[in-house]
Amino acid sequence: MQRKMTTSRKVVNYIVLIVIALVFMFPLLWMVMSSFKDDAKIFTDITSLKAFIPSFNADVFFNYKEVINKLPLLQAMLNSFGYIAVIIILGLTVNSMAGYAFARLKFPKKNLIFSIILAVMIIPAQTVMLPQFSIIYRMGLSNSYLALILPAIASPMYIFLFRQNFMGIPESIEEAAKIDGASALRTFFQLIVPLAKPVYATVTILVFIAYWNDFVWPVMVISDTTKQTIQMALSSLFNIQPVNYGNVMAGLTIVTIPVLILFLSMQKYYVAGIASTGAKN
Repeated sequence: MQRKMTTSRKVVNYIVLIVIALVFMFPLLWMVMSSFKDDAKIFTDITSLKAFIPSFNADVFFNYKEVINKLPLLQAMLNSFGYIAVIIILGLTVNSMAGYAFARLKFPKKNLIFSIILAVMIIPAQTVMLPQFSIIYRMGLSNSYLALILPAIASPMYIFLFRQNFMGIPESIEEAAKIDGASALRTFFQLIVPLAKPVYATVTILVFIAYWNDFVWPVMVISDTTKQTIQMALSSLFNIQPVNYGNVMAGLTIVTIPVLILFLSMQKYYVAGIASTGAKN
């Protein structure tokens, strides 16, 4: 009897989770289906279930072809991939080493400094954009990729995630490496980093999504159209009058694909990374 109740509870739980997943997927599904329709069809179907059914015309991908012809989408995607890759590499290195220092090293006022870093997390990014832009401008870095990369390397949130993860790794591993004569850097890169793959994957996903979707800061510092990011290029669709919403949906679908691929390919590491960053003393 108890086994039947357990099985029934699992079935109910799965049904509830599937329903919740579908609710969250509706906007994404509607966007993809709308990318195969013209504007008239989008607004006609929006009040019925037809909104989630694609329109099979003679040329199904006409919106995608128009977007690619109207916008330098490929160049913008390469620009975004390039500078985000640099941010990920430098950010993982800097933030993980800072997190490791707060987790393992002993130095004066460590807890106070870490508390100040955590306090910085509550400051809205918008409040520091103008001072940040002023610094970038005075350094002569405006309209360059360095203006996008430098402010994004260090992050209090990612330092916190790394610190929490490293505190969950037994210190005996490092002590054994030290006895064997391994230096601190060798211990970190050859022992700690492989054990912390989940949190590295988690931060990679978070960084990629954050800067792939970033629009305000690139608009402030980049004026050269050959250096524009994917979101800057996509916003150009709203400057073409009248706005073609079928084209907009096709552009949004193209932009969403890399995010989905990255998340699905690293999903198990992402879940493990979030689970391993619980509160530890």
